[in-house]
Amino acid sequence: MNRSITLPEAIALYITAILGSGTLFLSSSTATVAGPASIVAWMMMVLFSFPLAYTFAALSRSYPDAGGAATFARMAFGEHAGNLVGWFYFLAAAVGQIIVSLTGAAYIGAAFDFSAMENALIACFMLLIGGLSNHFGVRISGKLSLVLSILLLLLLCIAVAVTLPYVRWDHFHPFAPKGWYPVGTAVILIFWSFFGWEAICSLADRFKHPEKDLVRSALLSAVIIGIVFLLLSFMTIGSGTYGNVESDSSPIGIMIHRALGFEAQLITAMLALIICTGTVNAYVASLAQLGYALGRDQALPAWFHYLHPRTRTPTRVVWLVVIFAGLGAILTAFLQIHFTQLLYIPNSLGISVYIISMLAALTLYKRRTTPWMSSLVSLIVLVLAVPFLGFHLLVPAVVCVVYFLYRKATGKRKIQYRNDM
Repeated sequence: MNRSITLPEAIALYITAILGSGTLFLSSSTATVAGPASIVAWMMMVLFSFPLAYTFAALSRSYPDAGGAATFARMAFGEHAGNLVGWFYFLAAAVGQIIVSLTGAAYIGAAFDFSAMENALIACFMLLIGGLSNHFGVRISGKLSLVLSILLLLLLCIAVAVTLPYVRWDHFHPFAPKGWYPVGTAVILIFWSFFGWEAICSLADRFKHPEKDLVRSALLSAVIIGIVFLLLSFMTIGSGTYGNVESDSSPIGIMIHRALGFEAQLITAMLALIICTGTVNAYVASLAQLGYALGRDQALPAWFHYLHPRTRTPTRVVWLVVIFAGLGAILTAFLQIHFTQLLYIPNSLGISVYIISMLAALTLYKRRTTPWMSSLVSLIVLVLAVPFLGFHLLVPAVVCVVYFLYRKATGKRKIQYRNDM
């Protein structure tokens, strides 16, 4: 493998992985849940990101492998733990595509006052683009992904700058109008914006100087990302851009519209649509490869282990994800469910992945070493967050039950794969 990733490139990759659709709506959604005290939740998550990022970077440095978190779980606890991480990831990302597509659609909808069903149809169109591009093997390059992330970062910086004159200190009073328990609920929501520290694990063997740059890039990225998130939360609360469906769906668009007018909001909406479409395309590609690999390893039905004879892409998984997310987007509109309410599903699964990964680190490292200590701190924070998931704890529990029932039903029999169907 070509070792080409330098420190600046690694920081860019981390920022690309972490800054996603959540930055386009979560600052307002968390403020609606917890009021101005939501900024405390953001501070807690920023602090938590340091030991978490360090642990994953240390694991990648010690055990470089393309399998990432699944590899760490498999090394520490065996086959089933690794497969469960794969199941959790697959389901979390599949539900996540509903959220990502509806986020981009919400920005267009806010600009033109579309209905929830019209937003859902725009989301389906975004998913269709992701499906078609992946069906024919078209991939968004790393450079284009970096450009999209730079656009997102620029958009956030503009929103912060133009909103500053609208910040009023009286918007921070009362600070915790709903009490302190909702701060924990806001922490759970914010997890959506902090998933991604494990994503770079699969690229560990491509770092030019992994012994130095894996940890340094993770910690420097945590600083930059933390500053961006805290500024965005401060501006959202200080300007009062929260508390209704429109602001909870597209706070950046509202901030820019208030300061620069409709034309600027329209440009913002188009950028949000492009950014989220790029994110959908990237995640559909990732899910297609994951589903294909899980089918190969018998962790999922053999039906997943299929390559189209002409495009040589896992088209069955591609369209399964697209149809699942499209139906999910339409169903949320029909049932009048705001897409932020779906966050608990992928977040509960993602937190489960992080807990398994931190337990793996505690197993793989010697006691009282720095990685062992950072994984212990991360695990304690994760465990403290678990009660705020409420009945959504049933999501990973049900997935575990279904997985073991599936493995019991399929056993270890040899599976014959056909790619000519």
